[in-house]
Amino acid sequence: MADDRVLVSTDCVCDLTKELKERYQIPVMHYYVKTEEARFQDTKEMTSDDLIEYIEKDGKEAYSSCAPVEEYREFFESLRKKERGPIIHICMARYVSEAFQAASEAAREMEGIYVVNSGHLSGGMGIMVLTAADMGRRGAHCGIILEELAGMRDKISTSFIVDSTECLYRNGKINKKIATICSVFSLHPILKLSGSHMKPVGICVGSQRRFAKAYLRWALKRKKEIVPDIVFLITAGCSYEFQQFLKKEIERRVPWKKVILNKASATISCNCGSGAFGVLFLQK
Repeated sequence: MADDRVLVSTDCVCDLTKELKERYQIPVMHYYVKTEEARFQDTKEMTSDDLIEYIEKDGKEAYSSCAPVEEYREFFESLRKKERGPIIHICMARYVSEAFQAASEAAREMEGIYVVNSGHLSGGMGIMVLTAADMGRRGAHCGIILEELAGMRDKISTSFIVDSTECLYRNGKINKKIATICSVFSLHPILKLSGSHMKPVGICVGSQRRFAKAYLRWALKRKKEIVPDIVFLITAGCSYEFQQFLKKEIERRVPWKKVILNKASATISCNCGSGAFGVLFLQK
């Protein structure tokens, strides 16, 4: 049996790198991506690159979903067999995914398991997961960690810009009117998480690098309010050259101590489509 320290677990849509998950020993629950042929476990059976190729090159559709209650229950039971201390499980924003509801139902009759609505997704979730895991390793009490996470929720900036609105519309993330306008006028919407909802908050135009600079200028404009310790740069279907361009741009604008560049999970890519990317960080 392990000691009574708090264990932090999360879902694969946190977009943490393999190295970070291993360093902090973070158990990860899967999502599913359903294609026209079969259903795959995100990250284990299908990667972001696999998903983008399937959609873009094969011209087919794919949809994502969280694991059902029964599988969350099995996941928590497997953790409880190894851990006797509290377990904090951090989920995607509750109004963007059904994971928080499913995990909460699974943990309802299980002692010492606390399910947290991050209010975010991708690296925004990742920041909360890393904070909680680090506090747990240092022996922080479960209640203190939960208070810290609740206070962080409104301080994290989670936003993405998408190249095409097709996937967002197909998966019900934006309405038909917005999708049509963006398609006709080649507009690239900025999506931001607020109050556990994903909302369109702006529009950029132009070529890839032009709208990338406009988005980064918008996302990082309040430099004095940014905590420069860590930033996630998450991309979907972007070339290596473009990823490095984005990394240099965000490093030029803010003196980050650590930049985590990673590809989005297949679930995130399924919804935002190829060419999407986002910067995610903590604010004061």
